[in-house]
Amino acid sequence: MSDEGSGHAVEIQLRWPPFDPDTVVAQALPLATERFRLTENSETPCEIQIGSKKGFHVKRHITPMKSGLESCLDWQTQTNRIPRRIERARTGWFLTPNPTHLLSRRLIKFAVIGIIASLAVHAFEPALVESGLVEGPFAGSVRLGLLDYPVLLLIFLPIFFIPIAMRVVASVWDFRRTRRFRANAPASPELNMAEEIWTRSALELQVNFPEVLPDWTSVSARVQVGLLNPRRSMLLHAHGRKEGSQNPPGVSTPLRIRQYAEAELGIGFGESTPLQGPDAERLFLSPLPVLSRGGMVPLSFEGESTSLPMPDGDWPGSEYHPLFATHWEVLLRIERERDGPLIFVQPLLMRHDGTACIIDEMPVQSGRSELADS
Repeated sequence: MSDEGSGHAVEIQLRWPPFDPDTVVAQALPLATERFRLTENSETPCEIQIGSKKGFHVKRHITPMKSGLESCLDWQTQTNRIPRRIERARTGWFLTPNPTHLLSRRLIKFAVIGIIASLAVHAFEPALVESGLVEGPFAGSVRLGLLDYPVLLLIFLPIFFIPIAMRVVASVWDFRRTRRFRANAPASPELNMAEEIWTRSALELQVNFPEVLPDWTSVSARVQVGLLNPRRSMLLHAHGRKEGSQNPPGVSTPLRIRQYAEAELGIGFGESTPLQGPDAERLFLSPLPVLSRGGMVPLSFEGESTSLPMPDGDWPGSEYHPLFATHWEVLLRIERERDGPLIFVQPLLMRHDGTACIIDEMPVQSGRSELADS
């Protein structure tokens, strides 16, 4: 007699990179596991292994279950169209952040180290002066009003505010060039390609520019593929947690502002771009946490056809599931004489032959736009 709870399930295991993957030890993060019931109407997905089990990775495979299958959700994934929320957030024109944002982020850690060092020198001032390691005037204090302040602190504190001032200036510059772009937004280019595009063959593309502005100097294109953030509710369930309880390591506190949740396409970390605003007004492309880029190919503004190579690795086709979503897109980068490069993004619906996809290393990147290469 067969068990009604037996059958086959799609099992997904993942150790997902946090907003700042370089700040954590990947192997120390917990592994999330979720199973979905395969029904007679379900299409069996391909097996996937992206990344090493010792680091950030995603693994999907078909596993037999002798019991407990009735408690699993049915396997359903979207492969025949791109969700509207993805098209809304990753289609059209985008600007790149001012390079000053990156410079200020790199400088601020030196200012913090200087402040901590000055306080440490002030705390051990008598011993350092007596041992001769530090001269008295260098480790002394300066009276301002009724209080004494360490000399080193007065040196490093203004340095601490320099990156903040740079960030403010860069944000104002971003805001002004955003307004200039909106006042004279060019017509979107037309991307012509085959109706069916397969992951293992180069993309034959023709780009027609209805309008070319005088300050445009060159244009290039590439194909890129990435993984979207899992939906928060699904990720928490895979970790065995409930909303409102303590978050698993690597998962952020939820944001209550709608535009951030929509813009992040998943968990909603916030601060992905230096200048935030409502989704309909965003002009900075939020980085995908996992992204692989194909080679950049120069184009001309005359509408010539070209062939774009695929990113390295055997990536699955376009697939949008709450826990595992693969997203493909074409990115055009237009160099301009002023106001920085201009980006145009067009999502792709890629097909896959159904064979197993194995990628040895997961290409993760920071969730901040100024740290991600556009």
